[in-house]
Amino acid sequence: MFVKAIESVSGAVLPMHIIRQRFGDSSVLPDIASLFFVNENGYAVTSKRIATILKASSAVEQQYQAYLNQKSQLKHDESYRFALKRLENNMKLSKDSVIRIRFSFMGCASGNVRVECTPHPKYDLALLHFVTDGSYLYKRHVTFAEQAPKQGQTLCRLGFPIPEFRNFRYDAEQDTVTFTETGKTVSSTLALDGTVTRFLADEERTFGIETTNAGPVCMNGAPLFDTEGHVVGMQSGIGLMMLGADIKMNLPNDQHYVDRGALHLSVNIHPAVIKDFLRAHNVMFYEA
Repeated sequence: MFVKAIESVSGAVLPMHIIRQRFGDSSVLPDIASLFFVNENGYAVTSKRIATILKASSAVEQQYQAYLNQKSQLKHDESYRFALKRLENNMKLSKDSVIRIRFSFMGCASGNVRVECTPHPKYDLALLHFVTDGSYLYKRHVTFAEQAPKQGQTLCRLGFPIPEFRNFRYDAEQDTVTFTETGKTVSSTLALDGTVTRFLADEERTFGIETTNAGPVCMNGAPLFDTEGHVVGMQSGIGLMMLGADIKMNLPNDQHYVDRGALHLSVNIHPAVIKDFLRAHNVMFYEA
């Protein structure tokens, strides 16, 4: 049903590869995010997840550098271990603290690239603009449907659910994580269909489209499209609907419990929200 649609959309959907390092740990933690381009001028949309990561990357780097600067000033005497522990506590550094975030936008642009990120003030949506002195590498941009989808309509999403890339390592000499030129550099896409169950609204507007078959969080930012390959939304998250009827389940020793059950649904940003956001920032997009 979606074979041709996926072929038309796939060149516009690309991943952001992410690696993290925790405090006092040499392990490399890979992550991935999804985005899609809306025109030929380097503009793409995604979820606020990318905006948060971009902002956090510089913040955690500055915090850790401040820690290293203060650590270098400690006296190496009998009080060193106590002073070092106090410094770590003051700067709220623990084994779960992220101290490095590195990212790479795959297949987006070449040359010296600067990514301008503008998050939506309210909804889970962000605008990316790739500014480069090189060239754009993505193969195509999406086309939006003129009309919003209808309840009961079957739609599809295409994104990157698993960070399969392995072109990274821990640099012990610099105590940092870095991307490398060797190792697997690609991650595969996942196509996931679903039926429109209902539309979501707040006090201002209809902002979301709920569909069956929830996708993983790494697919937030993936386009939602119809059988023609026209975009009608963007995956934003997972919704949990508790069922009203009690479901009795028998257990050994004549025990039982009541489970109301739940449906895991996909929450998607409504196309009108995306289009209005693009218009507000004078970003050209296409409709059909």
